[in-house]
Amino acid sequence: TWHRLSLPTAPTRGMSDQTTLALTFLVVALVLALPVLKFLGKQLGQLGGAPGSGTVVGTSYGGGDGLFTLAEVSKHNTSSDVWVVIKHKVYDLSEFIDEHPGGIQAIMKRAGSDATTGFFGPQHPSRVHDMIDEYLIGKLVLETEKDE
Repeated sequence: TWHRLSLPTAPTRGMSDQTTLALTFLVVALVLALPVLKFLGKQLGQLGGAPGSGTVVGTSYGGGDGLFTLAEVSKHNTSSDVWVVIKHKVYDLSEFIDEHPGGIQAIMKRAGSDATTGFFGPQHPSRVHDMIDEYLIGKLVLETEKDE
């Protein structure tokens, strides 16, 4: 939410023009810095702690314990609902896709399918392999295994 901020237009009570200008600059800098600080906080939160210690995004789908067939995964192939398979594990990247440093299209190439080869490419630093656990929603199974 934006709040209206009234700054003095002329020096009052002994405030010099320099002080008024400095305060104006400080307020503007803080307002502009808030989105950046929010983004950095989120990124640092993903890096901190043990691998997989972050909030599991897919709790509504089973929080990592779900069993999904490739047919089910293939239905999640839009930028607002994107699942991928990496080494027989299913990940919901819907919350992450807009933040992906390689852009949305890099993930959308394999949305709803197996992304193992692309994920283990040279473009990903090793820390990404730990961060992905945050988005784990389950494992890939055959249709016959799911019915058991």
